[in-house]
Amino acid sequence: MEGVPGRDVEVLSECQGADDVAKRKLTAEKQADRALCPVQVSQLLGLKVHEVARAMRAHGITQPLETAQARQWRQNPGSAPDWLAALLTEVTVRAAQLQARRERGALEDEHRQLLLGDTVERRLLAGEPIPRGYDAELIAQDIAFTASKELVRGCGPVCGGPVADVLLPVEEAALSWAGVDPDDHGTWVLHRGDCPDVADEPSPWD
Repeated sequence: MEGVPGRDVEVLSECQGADDVAKRKLTAEKQADRALCPVQVSQLLGLKVHEVARAMRAHGITQPLETAQARQWRQNPGSAPDWLAALLTEVTVRAAQLQARRERGALEDEHRQLLLGDTVERRLLAGEPIPRGYDAELIAQDIAFTASKELVRGCGPVCGGPVADVLLPVEEAALSWAGVDPDDHGTWVLHRGDCPDVADEPSPWD
């Protein structure tokens, strides 16, 4: 069912009006915050303008902060008022909690990658499909790439020559997964710079 043109325009106008009111309110709040705590003062304190303004209002402070005050408090933290000391403590605690969450997340990601790497290697060795997903393929590709470099290093004076026993079982399995046969130079994806028979086929993990 088609909308009524006049009504559609009316609804659109109401939405735009609401957006304008919200923007004006936000702008007014920013101006009020900066009136209490100028940007230069917040930078000296290492805090955000709205954080300082919020704390000031909560403690009934209406006198705008001055740059000289901020410099004094920064040089002598003990002279800072209680409300500012509490705010600095709050911000420091939040920052520490955020850093702790990031570090915990990084450790969890590292643990997941280690478990996934172990799974990929076991499946390669067993000749089974590796888990689906970009991370699993990247792990297999990395093993195959390392093995390809070992092929080039261990093939003797001629690129593609007989390869000494330089590959680990998981590297051989990764090469097989990538379609590379150590005994078939035409399947290699890495070559020496002087190789006369550089393969034209793109890398299977490109």
